[in-house]
Amino acid sequence: MKSSSYSDDTCSQAMTTQYTVLTADMTLRQCIEALVANKVLAMPVVDDQGRYIGQFRKNLLIASILPQVAVHDPRFGNVARMIDGGVLAETMVDVRERLAAIADKPVRRYLDTDTPVLQPDQPLVTAIFYLFHGRNFLPVVEPDSGLLVGVLSAWAILENILKAA
Repeated sequence: MKSSSYSDDTCSQAMTTQYTVLTADMTLRQCIEALVANKVLAMPVVDDQGRYIGQFRKNLLIASILPQVAVHDPRFGNVARMIDGGVLAETMVDVRERLAAIADKPVRRYLDTDTPVLQPDQPLVTAIFYLFHGRNFLPVVEPDSGLLVGVLSAWAILENILKAA
């Protein structure tokens, strides 16, 4: 049983403050290059003052360069069978052409603004719930200023869980 003096780990205790950010004016190509260079699947996007405005995720990029039937059909198996069976003729040339058409657009058009945002003093277990629901990267934002002060990755959360195990 917890005592009244019990103190739980907070997001600020597990977050990293050493991370690369993207800015809203960067091009889609620059942001993809940053994902690849940092070997991450998502990165925070900030404004000129360092305030968090959203997240650039590989899923949003992929949705932008896939044929629209694949994006809007929730039955992935059907789409995969159409590609494998030749019904949907899709090649990497097609994908690269769609990317080339949007590569110089600003990333602000491709942001995930629905990503849960954590606060530094929130219990770390809150991040674990988001991890369970498919989030692998969570921004930690100072509530008063909106400044991005850290990020929590799935790896940092899992590492923290192991500390006491």
